[in-house]
Amino acid sequence: MRWNREVDRAIVSGVEEKEIRQIKKEYITDRVRESFNLFGNKPERLGSIIMTAVAALALLISKVLQKARELSARLFDTQMVQPPLSQQEKGIGREQPNNALTPNRETESKAQTAENKMPQIPPKPVMSAEAASYPKLLKIYQELNRQNGIIFDAERERNALELERDSLKGLAKLTKKGEIQSKIDHKNEEIDLLKIGLSGIVKRYGFKTVYDFYKTFAVAKTANAEYQEESDRWEELYGDNAQRQEKERIHKRLQNYQRENADRQTIRTSKNKDKGAR
Repeated sequence: MRWNREVDRAIVSGVEEKEIRQIKKEYITDRVRESFNLFGNKPERLGSIIMTAVAALALLISKVLQKARELSARLFDTQMVQPPLSQQEKGIGREQPNNALTPNRETESKAQTAENKMPQIPPKPVMSAEAASYPKLLKIYQELNRQNGIIFDAERERNALELERDSLKGLAKLTKKGEIQSKIDHKNEEIDLLKIGLSGIVKRYGFKTVYDFYKTFAVAKTANAEYQEESDRWEELYGDNAQRQEKERIHKRLQNYQRENADRQTIRTSKNKDKGAR
């Protein structure tokens, strides 16, 4: 059904579900009800109603895709113009604040009694099944996007042919219109097959519909993002680099404590020699 194929296309293009439902209500549900009230049961009118709904959804898809491409182009231009960020601007290799390296009195006290003790390390976050499925699902998502891009280009070619056909005048209108219309019909058949290919892609990977795939993909994407955040946080606090830095801090505190202790001992020895001299 052409409506279902267009819905698949809308989902892949990033049209929100509520907007698809709104078009379905306005152009199909409401108009079928109006047609029944005015003309009674006339199934033959359903075809034209569906075609109008498909056209409305296709127009919305075109707008969404055009905005996405314009945004992508602007971001690309911005990246080309802006100078590369420094390490500090990127936030890479951020140094800890000075007070993080300067132990307070409580820390000094603890360091004197338990310098060699390390904090208890919690277990590393475990990747869930949903997060683990994300890379595979991402490849399917990218395949759908490539197919959608091909459809978008084919529709632009079809639209250009329609403009050419509608701009014909005089003798050219009589001699070339049929040829151009034949190209348009062929391009429409090609577009329909490409849209069918969207559902074919997800079915090849075990999903019944494009909608089912996108629900699964959204869950996996969220789970993967949460896992990456937890894993990065664990590495920052307890990973090899963090443990090495902690050992270095403890070693430095111990050296400072030993040096201060030696200085105090030297001072006491010096005072005792002075008293003995008197």
